[in-house]
Parts: sequence; C-alpha cells; structure tokens
Amino acid sequence: MSRARLLRAFASIAFLLAAIGIHGLLSFTVSQRSQEIGVRIALGARSGHILTMVLRHGMLLSVAGLLLGAALAFAAGRAMESLLAGVKPADTRAFMVVAGLCLVMSLVGSLLPALRAIRVDPLTAIRSE
Repeated sequence: MSRARLLRAFASIAFLLAAIGIHGLLSFTVSQRSQEIGVRIALGARSGHILTMVLRHGMLLSVAGLLLGAALAFAAGRAMESLLAGVKPADTRAFMVVAGLCLVMSLVGSLLPALRAIRVDPLTAIRSE
C-alpha cells in the first residue's frame, strides 16, 4: 500500500470519527438542555430560534476546533513534509478545502440534534426533572 493511500485511509477514518463525535456531542448537549429548550418553547420561542441556537453552538465549537486543528496541522505538515505528495505544508488552497469540508461536516452533524431540539415537547421536558 502506498503512502498516499495510507494517508487517505487515515484521513477518511479521522473524518468519520470527527463527524460521529460532533453528532454525539451535540446530541448530548441537546438532551442536557431539553428542559431549557422546553421552557423556551413554552414561553413562545419559535422553532427557528431554537434551530439557530443549537446550530450556532455547534458551529462555534467547530470553528474553535478548526482553528486549533489548522495550527496543529501546519506544525505536523512541517514535520511530515517528505510524505506530502505535491502539497506544501503551508498550501492555502488545501487548508481552505479542508476547512470548508470540516464546516460542512459540522453543519450536517449539527442538523439532526437541532431538528430533535425543535420537537421537544415543553410539558414533558419540564416534568422530566
């Protein structure tokens, strides 16, 4: 197996694990905040506001992780420069493509928990404590 295939396999696995992690984290956050979301809905919050709140939280986490990850990737790229085929460690286009892909993955991973938050029944959520 060539080095490029090996790196591609590891990158795919890392991407899948990150997607599962983001979805799991936001699902946990929504379940922990179900009472708050139920109270907000009971007090008249629109589903668009709840959706925006959950998506904003997910995207803030993603941007923070993306900034830290980009800095670490740049440092790791310098260390692995001999393994990178046709890409320089400071290749802006490669960083932008990866950042865009990560943001799209984060948005998709945030969507299901956000839609679940919209369907929270206020009465059940308030009684659950």
